[in-house]
Amino acid sequence: MDDGSDSNFLRHIPCDNCGSSDANSLYDDGHSYCFACETHTPAMSGSIDIVAVVNNQSKGLLDGRYASLKKRGLTEETCRKFNYMLVDDYKGKPVQVACYRDNNNQVVAQKLRDSSKNFTILGDAKAMTLYGSHLFSTGKKLVITEGELDAMSVSQAQGHKWATVSLPNGCQAGKKSLMKAWDYLEAFEEVILMFDNDEAGIESAKLCAESLPVGKAKIASIAPYKDANEALLKGDTKAIINSIWQAKTYRPDGITSSAELRSVVGKSDVASSVSYPYQRLNDITRGIRTSELISICAGSGVGKSTFLKELIYHLHTNGNTCGAIMLEESTKRTIQGLTGIELNKNICIDHDVATEKEIKKAFDKLFKKHPIYLFDHFGASQVDTILNRIEYMAKGFGCKYLVIDHLSILVSGLTGSLKGNISERQLIDSAMTSLRTLVQNLDICLFVVSHLKRPSNGGSHENGSKAKLSELRGSHSIAQLSDFCLSLNVDKDNPSDYRSLEVLKNRFTGEVGYAGTLAYNRETGRLLDADKDSKF
Repeated sequence: MDDGSDSNFLRHIPCDNCGSSDANSLYDDGHSYCFACETHTPAMSGSIDIVAVVNNQSKGLLDGRYASLKKRGLTEETCRKFNYMLVDDYKGKPVQVACYRDNNNQVVAQKLRDSSKNFTILGDAKAMTLYGSHLFSTGKKLVITEGELDAMSVSQAQGHKWATVSLPNGCQAGKKSLMKAWDYLEAFEEVILMFDNDEAGIESAKLCAESLPVGKAKIASIAPYKDANEALLKGDTKAIINSIWQAKTYRPDGITSSAELRSVVGKSDVASSVSYPYQRLNDITRGIRTSELISICAGSGVGKSTFLKELIYHLHTNGNTCGAIMLEESTKRTIQGLTGIELNKNICIDHDVATEKEIKKAFDKLFKKHPIYLFDHFGASQVDTILNRIEYMAKGFGCKYLVIDHLSILVSGLTGSLKGNISERQLIDSAMTSLRTLVQNLDICLFVVSHLKRPSNGGSHENGSKAKLSELRGSHSIAQLSDFCLSLNVDKDNPSDYRSLEVLKNRFTGEVGYAGTLAYNRETGRLLDADKDSKF
């Protein structure tokens, strides 16, 4: 990762903020940036001793000697080839010296490393090219490592056959270094990034790969070793060579090759084993699938919450793990409604229709095998909070089917508290985009209740006007991002007890229209399939 400045890295230093011994990085303009705690410290004149000679290619550089590095498994031949020297006394300490060249193949800078892994740069840091790049001008493969010792390890392991270089300022500034060396990289058919096998190295390799010409970048894994030098020390040169040949062409997340889909191409998506509790709705939708976002709309008081409880009950009793985020009612009322369905009695309206013993017995029976997970919101309805709870329910409890009742309440509190000209439409757009992404990433099915705006003809949904996609309240993104849109409409002939289901959008088969009649039984509190149940 890069700190975003135009200055050049000099050496690692301790961080006073988080206590890290080497995550803080010092740059040649005097500022520092800690990659552990992300603290930026601006340059302070006179406060930092930077050893550098700018625009003078050789002045102040050290003379040294070549020798094998036994503790690193590197031969004298390798060190001599890469111009990697030993200096016995620099400010009272022995140091290893990597000589860096500019684009004219002249030594212009030296990176010094002491026994405590402290780094100092002498010379013109801005003119430094990729370490070792003077040895190789073109070829089929170019291996790039984070540091000089790893570059020499890779080169030695394969007999100095393939071009091997390293980043001058580590993986933190890797992207900047590669962009600077663009013309050099273009001379090679493949650029193989063999960074350290840790989180920083893996993420940096991806970032660097994105900056390289499309199709040229490959990422090599040196696992189980931390880096190439560790593999060399273990005598496992084969692992280094294999990692070069087995390096995978970088492909951004989300892009899939057709070859990877062969195992699923023959599997049918025509129907799902998970169904709705209403037959005609099943016939049109072909069931319920994960990775689907389903919007449910209706006028005020038409029965959306009752419909949702029937849906949750049906999914739960058929062995599916469900989560419920009911923002307009308490968790107690939600559970009472589900238990009432199990009893086939409306205990939410008249608690006396069943004894406490009967209610608890029904509760125990309903939740004997597995629970339903509910969000006890206590008025907390911020979008980020809801997204977090959905992800936790999915990952932590295995919920594959979740409901939110309702979308408007997620943004209603924000419109008054946010400054500026952020509209309800913009907030709903943002919420729906986040929900759509979450559904796909978590492979869940999410039912979202949406309110309707008043029909343009002057009627009302509560009095029988049928819902339309254009009447979804707040934003067109509700219809655009949903896989299905279902509406619950009042039956004009029997507005008290009957509701008609309509499929307004069907991304799966395209079939829309009438999806059955539901009948509300006031005695039981149930919303059942009138076409299927003989009682209606």
